[in-house]
Amino acid sequence: MVTVQRAIEMIGFSTVCITVEREETVQARPPRALCPEGFIAGHSLGRPNDAALQKWILMDAVQLLVSDPRPGEVIGRDYTST
Repeated sequence: MVTVQRAIEMIGFSTVCITVEREETVQARPPRALCPEGFIAGHSLGRPNDAALQKWILMDAVQLLVSDPRPGEVIGRDYTST
């Protein structure tokens, strides 16, 4: 996944990786990454049919697009309190 992300970045498009595997993602050093904490693999946007939560996560990911890339930094956010 991160290899594809880097290739897309090299042609001029910004990307964000949304991951629930924080340690693996840190090792891969993606340009930008968001880790919704407390979620399981396969549910990186949270509970099915929870459009408000999924929109919140996606909006946070979009906000990372305007930030300077810091390869290897994974931004953790807690969405479990909703």
